[in-house]
This record gives sequence, structure tokens and C-alpha cells, in this order.
Amino acid sequence: MASDQVVLNQKTILGNQSIIVKNQKAILANQKTIVKNQKAILANQGTIKKNQSALDEILSNQKQILAAVKK
Repeated sequence: MASDQVVLNQKTILGNQSIIVKNQKAILANQKTIVKNQKAILANQGTIKKNQSALDEILSNQKQILAAVKK
């Protein structure tokens, strides 16, 4: 009886180890995706800064136009 329980426990442990390995692989794959996304975000930040600068310039120009029209 005790031997049967040991075997059953060993099967459970092996099953759990298999699940753990599967989860670890999924975690690694997700980490790769996260790193890829972080790189894309960093690359996009440069473009966003350029666009913000352009928008600031547009706003400044609009203020100048408005001031000229009011004169």
C-alpha cells in the first residue's frame, strides 16, 4: 500500500514537473515578446518627441497668425 502511494506521488510529481517546464517555456517566450515590445516603444518615443515638437511649432504659428489677424 505504501509503495502504491509512493508510485502515485512520483507520477504526480512528474506531471507537475512537466507543467512547470511548459510554464517556464511560456514565460521565456513572453519575456522575448516583452523585450521586443519595449524596443518598439523606445523607437516610437523618438518619433513621438519629434511629433510633439512639430505640434508645438504649429501651435506657436497658430498663435502668431491669430495675433496678426487681430491687428
